[in-house]
Amino acid sequence: MKFSNTLLLGNILSVLSTLSKADQCTFSGGNYYCSETDAIIYSNVGTSSSYQDVTSMDENTCACSSSAKTFSGNLAPLNEELSVHFRGPINLVQFGVYFPAEGSNSVSNLKKRQLEKIAEEECKTTAQKPKHQHKRDVAVQVVEVTATVFVNADGQSITPVGDINVDGVLTTSVNANIQNGAATTTTLQNIVSSYTQVSTILNTNTKATAAAAASSAAASSSSSSSSSSGSSAAVAGSWQRASYFTPGSTSNCTFMNHQGGTAGSGVWSSCFGNSISFAASDGISGAASAQALGDVTVQSGKEFMIFSGQECGDNDASCGYSRDGIPAYHGFGGDDKIFVFEFSMPSDTSGSASNQDMPAVWLLNAKIPRTLQYGDASCSCWKTGCGEMDLFEILTAGSDKLISHVHDAQDGGTQDYFKRPVDGTLKAAVIFNSQDNTIHIVEVSEDFGDVLSEDTVNSWLSISGSSAALP
Repeated sequence: MKFSNTLLLGNILSVLSTLSKADQCTFSGGNYYCSETDAIIYSNVGTSSSYQDVTSMDENTCACSSSAKTFSGNLAPLNEELSVHFRGPINLVQFGVYFPAEGSNSVSNLKKRQLEKIAEEECKTTAQKPKHQHKRDVAVQVVEVTATVFVNADGQSITPVGDINVDGVLTTSVNANIQNGAATTTTLQNIVSSYTQVSTILNTNTKATAAAAASSAAASSSSSSSSSSGSSAAVAGSWQRASYFTPGSTSNCTFMNHQGGTAGSGVWSSCFGNSISFAASDGISGAASAQALGDVTVQSGKEFMIFSGQECGDNDASCGYSRDGIPAYHGFGGDDKIFVFEFSMPSDTSGSASNQDMPAVWLLNAKIPRTLQYGDASCSCWKTGCGEMDLFEILTAGSDKLISHVHDAQDGGTQDYFKRPVDGTLKAAVIFNSQDNTIHIVEVSEDFGDVLSEDTVNSWLSISGSSAALP
């Protein structure tokens, strides 16, 4: 899974502002955790920017080429096609994707084709899993993360230059172009030695002060101590299921992993390693053709992913470039879409040392796995911000706290967390709502039928939760 431990100074100060108000927060395994929640709401999602879109992968020179691709609009770039990724230990009980039904909102041609591929009869899971207790009385916290907190004497924003490497005590040094283009040094020592103190030393040549920075961070996080009102814009009309999975049965879902060249699909090369491939029913092995995942617990550290059932065609602009020889399938695109999940994450220490007992569920721009998910950064658009959204991620081995975060041109998240479903299952919906540029990750109890009613979706949108407003 892609992940960056790099934050801009503004992000850190904004988080600190939140932590100073949240005495229930704890520091564990190098990460802060605040309140358990049953909803995380991202607001102000979408920006205008560009990323480096891979255009070729040369097996002779082991080099990749790319060109700039601009994006803008509601929820961009997360409105582009997304693939859905899972890391064990995890048992996936249900998965589905919904789009607005005809007459409710506009439906793209891709969505129409996906809807047409739904089977008339879909098998339901026969295994009755214990349910994760759904909570509605959990305290929630609003967290707003912004990327710019410095201002000069004229009140103009100043953006720090360089990366802040976050370690156990968050001792950092940043070069910032603050005055007349001259680089000065800002040192923050023991930033989070407590929740209420920030020791800051600023070069006297700068026009920014610790007080101004902290004040700006607090102002931009004005909602950080209150609960979200659940006032997201309502949607009109029902939502039709376009993809669905239960163990052993799929409709418009294609399971893949990273076993290219081992079992009849995908490729391997000394330059780029194993490509993606069809996954066998165990989720771990490769396969020559698409198979449904079985009723299995994928072990610790192992990964699989889900694309739609629609293959990418030649010169398919919505897919973009794909590595030669791979099974290339469309992801799930559009401004308005809902992903639903039911899964358990039992403890398992038998996997790889790097990701042992650290399950996760996340979304990637589907171009990333179709080129190179892990490896040379120039062979993927990830580093340049084409889009990742961590939905449920364990950050340290054995933790029971699932964190969410967005990684793209807008970077942000929250220290609130979902309870990991170690024994039972967690049912959740992820709602992309272009009406107000929000993404809601909500723990739910309702069934996932062929159709989600307007009332059901709006009830999910109304659930108060921890909110991360992207810059």
